[in-house]
Amino acid sequence: MGTLEKITNAIIETMPAQAKAATEEALAEGLSAKEILDSALIPGMDEVGRLFREGEYFVPEVLVAAKAMNQCMDLIEPLLVSGGVKKIGKVIAGTIEGDLHDIGKNLVCMMLKGAG
Repeated sequence: MGTLEKITNAIIETMPAQAKAATEEALAEGLSAKEILDSALIPGMDEVGRLFREGEYFVPEVLVAAKAMNQCMDLIEPLLVSGGVKKIGKVIAGTIEGDLHDIGKNLVCMMLKGAG
């Protein structure tokens, strides 16, 4: 099993520690933060969403999967937003205080930071 697949599976199987370890492994192997995001994290959460829609997962599983993804995002965010990108504007994004469902907002913010 490849490192990206390990990350995806750890998110789907709601294993935050394993997802974080696999993300660290992927970075050590030289995989880019964008590749990890696009090829492992997003597909993992897409599958979690599908399982939730089909009634196989419930809110607790989705929240633990989100925790796994957030731990991985904490590792790759600095790499996504670095790189000397010229700032081209400002964006304000937010969620309700205490909202645990902020993954989409965080992804958008990371990608916007990475693009300037």
